Amino acid sequence: MISWFGWSRSVLASTCLAATWLFLSSLPEAAHAEWYIAGYGGMSSPGSLKNVKMDALGLRTDTQFFSGALNNPASGTVVQSLRTSDLNLKNSPLFGSKVGYFFSDEHYSWLGVELDAFTSQPSIKKTTVNTTHDILYQPFNIQAPGLCSLGSTCQIQQTVQGTATIPESSMRLYAFAFNVVARYPGTVFQPYVGVGAGAFYFTSSGAIAGHQVVPGLNALAGIKILATEEWGFFLEGKFNRATITNFDRVYGLSGEYSAFNVVAGLAYHF
Repeated sequence: MISWFGWSRSVLASTCLAATWLFLSSLPEAAHAEWYIAGYGGMSSPGSLKNVKMDALGLRTDTQFFSGALNNPASGTVVQSLRTSDLNLKNSPLFGSKVGYFFSDEHYSWLGVELDAFTSQPSIKKTTVNTTHDILYQPFNIQAPGLCSLGSTCQIQQTVQGTATIPESSMRLYAFAFNVVARYPGTVFQPYVGVGAGAFYFTSSGAIAGHQVVPGLNALAGIKILATEEWGFFLEGKFNRATITNFDRVYGLSGEYSAFNVVAGLAYHF
């Protein structure tokens, strides 16, 4: 009777332990936040600066022919625009870092956001450009002596074709972007894409000397290879685009900047 009671107690205890284990194993696993930090480096290959205008250079050229616009008081007005062919930019190393978060706690482990900061040096090469100079000169006094013949409106409208040599200038870009990222949350391979926008700070010294903060686009695609749950190596392509306007005082440089960058880096998830 005692042995039977001991055997029953043992069976009951085993049954309770098994039931407890089944209950605990049936509970959902605790979700965990997935933050990451990363550093990277690579090569930036900017395209030529496109849709270039140099209105400050154009205005200096205008006043050689229509100096009355600079008299005090002025005898007329000049409205002009100097367009040029593209400006060539140099390839350069690119370095950056980022911090991000994937929404694993919210059951969207494929979706994340990140703050991305990087720098490159897309210096302006010495270039001889073709120029198209549109000029409109309108005097205040249509009969001003020496400006026009009697009875003429004295309005002068011209388009002048020419060339200009732009000296080399050292330009640097500092970019700070906020990206939205989508990935395949694999255990080893994690391809991903992302797009974002931010502040692009251009600064330059030399013949073209100036600085300006403008909005910019940052698009990216890559693949991350996880060596452990925490550490991963990634390869990434980045595309950037921004527009500068009246960048410096000497040339009044305006144009559309774009670059394709290839980088590799190391990320730590926690």
